[in-house]
Amino acid sequence: MTPTFNRRTFLKASGTALLAAFLPDPETLRPFRPRAGGPVRMGRAIHTVTIYEAPRSDAARLGAWYRDDTFALIGEVHAPGLSRYNDVWYQTLEGYVHSAWVQPMWVWPPQEPITAIGTWGFWGEVCAPYTDARNAPHPGAAHAYRFYNGNTYHVVDIAFDDQGNAWYKIYDELPPPTHQWALARDIRRITREELAPIHPFAGEKRIEVDLSQQRLTCFEGNAIVFVTYTASGIGVSVAEDGTVTDLATPTGQHCVLLKQVSRHMSNRPENPEDPAPADFFDLPGVPWNTFFDLSGTAIHGAYWHNDFGVPRSHGCLNVSSDAARWIYRWTHPIGGAEDDFVQSDCRVGTPITIF
Repeated sequence: MTPTFNRRTFLKASGTALLAAFLPDPETLRPFRPRAGGPVRMGRAIHTVTIYEAPRSDAARLGAWYRDDTFALIGEVHAPGLSRYNDVWYQTLEGYVHSAWVQPMWVWPPQEPITAIGTWGFWGEVCAPYTDARNAPHPGAAHAYRFYNGNTYHVVDIAFDDQGNAWYKIYDELPPPTHQWALARDIRRITREELAPIHPFAGEKRIEVDLSQQRLTCFEGNAIVFVTYTASGIGVSVAEDGTVTDLATPTGQHCVLLKQVSRHMSNRPENPEDPAPADFFDLPGVPWNTFFDLSGTAIHGAYWHNDFGVPRSHGCLNVSSDAARWIYRWTHPIGGAEDDFVQSDCRVGTPITIF
């Protein structure tokens, strides 16, 4: 289970102690991460983010972090933000940043490689701020993708390069199926406990999604057991060439039809010679997917923004990765630790009402 730290716990640590905990690896010049122990809370700049002296948009600006810069998070403050729906600010050693374009992360120390992969393999989660996946198990191989903290992947094999580095072979289901390689020290094995169902025998489970409030609520009977903000579909989109696309989240009665721990989501053309769409996206390792519509619409974790409470997606319901994990584990059907996917229908799948 992911540990939780409250603000008081964060503030007990001095700035000197925190800086010592996040020393970079001098050999690899990789992003800051702890040397040992359990996970620590850090932030990654998704886009350029401004550092403020206080949690206010009119406070003095102290500087900025740029894409993929990482930094310690030492607290969380609710104050009028840069938007009417998101009032969360993060306190850092250098000042305050608004949460919208900061990915909150649990960052673990470098992991020992697991050599007993087994026939099926195992589910892994990126536990560094990010790691660069390559086309072969060597740091000089061609770059394939950047895998970000919290991304989930199916590990199927291991290899060692001539420098002694361990690399995990990652299965990629996007047609045509292929593989990437990622440093084993940056991938943490997801335990069976973290995949275990939540309240599996509770009756009358259902999900309600209020698009006007961008709020997703999980019920057991009349009892509310979980609530989170979401980012739903943006609605009708008109491309420069006049093409109209409906990117709204489908309303009405649905149910869980398919669950996947990991999904590579992309609108990349099947023919490499075809032009990429104006709204091109290519997102490997999207975590904790709960599909409820035959068009491929799902509740899933998002690592490319942290701005829930307003429509942002291509129709799916974006939630935080922690929320997506909880929903995945709570909903029916129940999946195992070695399932690439779990299929269902409305006789078994948890009902979902969207209005």
